[in-house]
Amino acid sequence: MNYNVEVDFAPIYECVSSLTAFMNKQNHHALEAGKLWVREVQDLFAPAKIQEMREIVKATDDFSLAPFIWTCPGERTVHGFLDWLENLSTGQLYDIAAGLKVSVPSNLPELRTRTVEALREWDATYFQHIDPAIIEGLAQEAKNRRTHLTGTDHREVYEQATEGMRLYPNSQLKKVILIPQYHARPFVTSAIFDEVIFTYYSCDILPPEPGRPAHGLMRLTRALSDETRLYILRLLAGKQLTFSEIVREVKLSKSTIHYHLIALRAAGLVIVHVNQKSTAYTLRMEALDKLSGQIATYIED
Repeated sequence: MNYNVEVDFAPIYECVSSLTAFMNKQNHHALEAGKLWVREVQDLFAPAKIQEMREIVKATDDFSLAPFIWTCPGERTVHGFLDWLENLSTGQLYDIAAGLKVSVPSNLPELRTRTVEALREWDATYFQHIDPAIIEGLAQEAKNRRTHLTGTDHREVYEQATEGMRLYPNSQLKKVILIPQYHARPFVTSAIFDEVIFTYYSCDILPPEPGRPAHGLMRLTRALSDETRLYILRLLAGKQLTFSEIVREVKLSKSTIHYHLIALRAAGLVIVHVNQKSTAYTLRMEALDKLSGQIATYIED
């Protein structure tokens, strides 16, 4: 049974994604916005306010807004969506979750209230002041990606957008929603439910400075410049390995292997095979095949 892919975007998606990227301290070392961005944002908020928002994000960690954003019938700007969400009755909250067969905690109304509070603070102090070209670019990316869905295998569109995630159909999965994101680059993250999966994929919306290499080329060359990552690629040539098997073969800590796989995935060098029961990795030759051409184009341009 195949699933259908849709592409969706609204400013509220990026607002949520940017807040999550800022609050996930364990990922800051791999975040393409870098620690400079983190420090710049920190300077906008009082330390007590950051701690308060961090506690809210932690408390609502299992509460995904994606199903509610997707089903919102009205304006999906940050203010438009949050006003709509805040005015939903408890019954309406649970009805939306039930319609998508999304399991929700018993304190859903409380989580909704705390999430809205944190997002309003984040939007007022940071998000509403970002470069408008980011939102415009993400909206255009979504529009362009939708054209790829016509007459094309939807699984192929998903793999191309995510730079190598191969999502296999199952008896329950009906729909996958692709959502472009900027702040959380290079991460690809998913909110997974029985019948629908929401996948945020990374997009290089703002171009590099004149004369500088493209972001994708930089990811590729950085990924290939490390001995351990090259060894992982060699292991993955011609066979699938799970994360645990890679850890066992390379003989490094799980956190170190996780970091290396982030770099390899961001460069599009591995295929991530995702099904109901497991995740495995193989080499993605497509990215390597394009390397020489990308370097030649950059140097000779």
